[in-house]
Amino acid sequence: MQQKINFSKAIPYLVAVVFFLILSYAYFPSLLEGKKLDQHDEKTYKGGAKELIDFRENTGEEALWTNSSFVGMPSYLISTAYKGNLLQYINKIVQVGPRPGSYLFILLLGGFLLMLSLKINPWLAVVGAIVIAFSSYNFIIILAGHNTKVVAIAYAAPVLAGIFLSFRGKKLLGAAITGLFLSLQILAGHPQITYYLLIIVLIYGISELYFAIVDKTIKDLFVSVGMLAVIVVFAVMSNYSKLATTMEYGDYSMRNKSELTDDSGDQTGGLPISYATQWSYGIDETMTLLIPGFRGGSNNVELSENSKTYEALSKLDKNFAKQFIEHVNFYWGKQIITSGPVYVGAIVVFLFVLGLFLVDKRYKWWILGAAVLGIMLSWGKNFLPLTEFFMNYVPGYNKFRTVSMTLVIPQIVMPILAMLALKKAIFDDIPKQKLFKALKWSAGITGGLALLFVLMPSMSGNFSSDNDVRMVQSISGSNMQVQQLLMDSLIPALEEDRSTMVRNDAFRSLLFILLSAGLIYLYRIRKIKMSQYMVIGLFGVLFLADMWPVNKRFLNEDNFVSKSVAKQPFTPSVADNAILNSKGLNNRVLNLTVSPFMDASTSYFHQSIGGYHGAKMGRYQDLINTLLPDEMNMFIHAVQSQDIQMLDSTLVNLNVLNMLNTRYIIVNPNSAPMVNTFAMGNAWFTEEIVVVANADEEIDQLAQIDIRKQTSVDQRFNSYIKDKKFSPDSSAFISLVEYEPNKLTYKYNSSSEQLAVFSEIFYDKGWQAYIDDVKSEHFRVNYILRGMFIPEGDHTIIFEFKPKTYYTGEKISYASSVVLILLMLGAIFFDWKNRKKELVAS
Repeated sequence: MQQKINFSKAIPYLVAVVFFLILSYAYFPSLLEGKKLDQHDEKTYKGGAKELIDFRENTGEEALWTNSSFVGMPSYLISTAYKGNLLQYINKIVQVGPRPGSYLFILLLGGFLLMLSLKINPWLAVVGAIVIAFSSYNFIIILAGHNTKVVAIAYAAPVLAGIFLSFRGKKLLGAAITGLFLSLQILAGHPQITYYLLIIVLIYGISELYFAIVDKTIKDLFVSVGMLAVIVVFAVMSNYSKLATTMEYGDYSMRNKSELTDDSGDQTGGLPISYATQWSYGIDETMTLLIPGFRGGSNNVELSENSKTYEALSKLDKNFAKQFIEHVNFYWGKQIITSGPVYVGAIVVFLFVLGLFLVDKRYKWWILGAAVLGIMLSWGKNFLPLTEFFMNYVPGYNKFRTVSMTLVIPQIVMPILAMLALKKAIFDDIPKQKLFKALKWSAGITGGLALLFVLMPSMSGNFSSDNDVRMVQSISGSNMQVQQLLMDSLIPALEEDRSTMVRNDAFRSLLFILLSAGLIYLYRIRKIKMSQYMVIGLFGVLFLADMWPVNKRFLNEDNFVSKSVAKQPFTPSVADNAILNSKGLNNRVLNLTVSPFMDASTSYFHQSIGGYHGAKMGRYQDLINTLLPDEMNMFIHAVQSQDIQMLDSTLVNLNVLNMLNTRYIIVNPNSAPMVNTFAMGNAWFTEEIVVVANADEEIDQLAQIDIRKQTSVDQRFNSYIKDKKFSPDSSAFISLVEYEPNKLTYKYNSSSEQLAVFSEIFYDKGWQAYIDDVKSEHFRVNYILRGMFIPEGDHTIIFEFKPKTYYTGEKISYASSVVLILLMLGAIFFDWKNRKKELVAS
């Protein structure tokens, strides 16, 4: 007997999708006006990626290497199109509309799928999606421009959904969903979030293994794991090109251990502990999960004119107060700076605790364990024993910085337990006595904490920050009288405003906890006649009322600009235009008017000595940590002396900057740059080789040798220099005649064999050298550059970047994505057939 399709069952799902679209653009109404979000990291991305994007648009090809940042580095973690994974087209379809509305949409959609996988009613799943999507961290990273991170977080939820389905009897459908969204999650390109997702999955897997042993269902567990393993392999392999190139570069990047000796005890097999833990959440700062303003919110908080801070500033200068009040350093936690707290919602925290009383142990203990681990890891340097253990012994953990990001783990898992608790409270027939006891304890714990800070906000601390004095100094400048006035008036006012924020936010959290607990209580005692769906709707309103205004503190209409402004992230200065109008190929620029190694604006226009990237070449980072700051300080001192002779004698001795061909130095954006006539050029011939034993000796020698005549070579490259004889030739020349980011063409002439040094970063995983189309060997010299012996005569040298890992990887990704798509379609088909059989049998 043929079964009719019941289209009415699809209504909640269709309504959910439409609602998510409306909600996404209701939060970002400026998008409907054609405006763009002004994102800091999006600007830096455009700065670092400008050369790559231009090359792609002009040629239709991938450069895979850029010389615009840090003298040169692969583009894999900057801007590379990985076209092999065919699931990228699904990604484009799912991300409907302009960003960041599309980001909020996939956060909602992913959260919805996660809730459905837990067998939560579709209408309640819509509310659960709001909970997951509207966590404050999502909006803070959107504003910052951490686009890959927010997409990776969005796709983490449906990956978990697929795994949950697989372990709950929907093996085929679960495998298909896992394969699809894991492929998209990796494609997003944020390995750190993928790593944290893996931690969640491992904790959940250990829990399932325990229960499988207890319930004697090991065989069924292994079937689920086996099916997932097959599809996970192809999901990973569909991103083979992205993963393989990233891993290959990882060995050369600053995320790997430096070869320089470090006796500080700070080193691990990856990043130094001090660097990785610069952004560590304070232990008491964890209260922001419940009370958003517990540590002042962010560095830039706009206070009202009724605030004590405004009042204190107005006494000095009312006009100045109006300007300053919009950018108060209101944060007083232990992080260096922050754009806002991780606030999962007061209602979520309350329901999470309620879940510990009501939800089945199969869920609550692994969720609690994952949440606690994520919180404790976020403490970083404030809880060093755990951090050091993970940095030293847990594979891969030491490759990532900003440990506070582990709060993504509780951000994902706490809503799961919260919504399971709400499901039980609304839909399950729990004895009233048990429910009311659980409500009393959970509301008492969370509401009691909030009430404590309403009554005694001073319990949160003294409301002072080390940054306060620096802020006062920056405002007052060298005027000591103004500085003392501010110390006496501004700081106490600021501390009072912080105290007020803690009290007010604690009160709002208490209010939402009481409203939520009261709503459940009234519904269950039937004092007010409400259907289940009315309760769900009211909780949806409560969640939005709680989280929407908090998010608007950090991301609102003020953060949007016109399309024309967004399209041109940087405006060239007088100095920039002077360099752009000059002649020469690949002449490099040092911009001292910005923080050279934390700024991408120079890279937007020029080949920069600096740039902005968290995974720059490791050996280049070594120079930044050792020789480059000293040379820049020497130059600045010489400029300040206004002594031309001293300036020339200083410039000639800047070995590192000169060998990097630093032709232009910007000291004033509103005037022409300083031209460094001592820069070594794109390539030169050396007269003597200085063999060094290791990295330490090579960096030491780099500061001592005559860079014009001598070249240091690590002894591991002895096979390249053994038995080589070369002599100076005053008439020899070598010059760069054609430039593309991935192809450099030189012409040279010499009457004898020469050792040429090229002012280009050595990276042997892709760069190939050819002399008159004949492949030739090159090796590393001067710690980071390329060296090559070239024969006598008149010849052409070509360096070309053609990494096999990328091109082979793209083929593997393409084939794997095809297999993955077939596996997913097959899984969906057989799941549909099985369902059809079950319907007929019933």
